[in-house]
Amino acid sequence: MNRTRSRIIRFLLRNGPSTCSQIGRELRVSPSSVRRQLLLLRDAGLVEHSSARFRASPDRVQGHAAALAGTFQDASCRPDTLLP
Repeated sequence: MNRTRSRIIRFLLRNGPSTCSQIGRELRVSPSSVRRQLLLLRDAGLVEHSSARFRASPDRVQGHAAALAGTFQDASCRPDTLLP
């Protein structure tokens, strides 16, 4: 995951629902850049959007992280995926 997206998720988990401007001001990233990253996070199911605010759910983020970790574990255990 890109560093800005990680920072945005951490910000939302710490601060609760926030606007693009609030996040951008705190992280020193332009609101348009924040919005672009938030839309990617929304499409991935990591954040929700309502009433001009975005929010991240710890359970949802943790679930995605566990699923991602599982894909690495599955790949590393399969003999056909091992490097020579």
